[in-house]
Amino acid sequence: MLAVIPVLYGQDIALDEANVDEVMATGTMEPPMSSVTHGHPTTAPKHPTPTPTLSKGNYTLKGHDGKVCFRAIFETTFNVMYMAKESGKTVMKTAMFGLPSQHAYQGACSSKMIHFWITWKPGYIFNMTFIEKSVNGTIQPNSEIEEMKENQAWELESIKFTYNTNDKTHFPNAEKPGMKNVYSNSTAMYFRTPVNESYTCVSKSTIPLFDMAGSKMMANVTISKAKIQPFAQNYGAEFTCASDLAKNNVVPIAVGAALAGLLLIVIVAYFIGRRNARAGYESV
Repeated sequence: MLAVIPVLYGQDIALDEANVDEVMATGTMEPPMSSVTHGHPTTAPKHPTPTPTLSKGNYTLKGHDGKVCFRAIFETTFNVMYMAKESGKTVMKTAMFGLPSQHAYQGACSSKMIHFWITWKPGYIFNMTFIEKSVNGTIQPNSEIEEMKENQAWELESIKFTYNTNDKTHFPNAEKPGMKNVYSNSTAMYFRTPVNESYTCVSKSTIPLFDMAGSKMMANVTISKAKIQPFAQNYGAEFTCASDLAKNNVVPIAVGAALAGLLLIVIVAYFIGRRNARAGYESV
């Protein structure tokens, strides 16, 4: 059965799966932990764009039966390259911005696929597609979770980001302004996690985004402070990303190295002390 789910701004998403359990959910973000309302400058900024204040989204989708099918918390930053006209010359510039404090989200769930998208004015759409699948081999080692359930995993399959270079707040003096689309690599996979477990990652994960041909990188999206759980009602056991695991191992390694160094100093001092004492006895 083919179910076509209408998306905001005239885009369509098709769930190409038999017996689709479809769901639509709309709403606004829960109050952000930190957010800033950015004004519209009257003149183009002369200095590099500062790092944006991030807005942390907390999202929940429910099925037609009222049960939750998707939960997520994360912060997002976008870096978009664009051509601009300055002093009669065409130059490459980079726009950096996060999610605004006011945005809406929608979603469509099936048993093996979830479409989730966030929208904000004027004309921005951040679209993520999650799938559940059988995988070969193993998933990254996790210090707390050692087993997989029948090699079943979920992952972020794709991202599509639509942005509007008519927005002078982020794209001042843009050349040929209008709606633009960029896409994640179609052969890459992101956030692969054992089924029924939640992907947890405080570290920043940066995903490159390309033009439709996939030959030119036009932007990237950075996701951080993330906890994502598709295909389940509640967050499952935490599956920690490799970057966080590496950071968590730094302190024990540093402490171990310091203790080893201290022990070495004590041993060296002991033998030096013994040698000096022996030399004193011999001189007597």
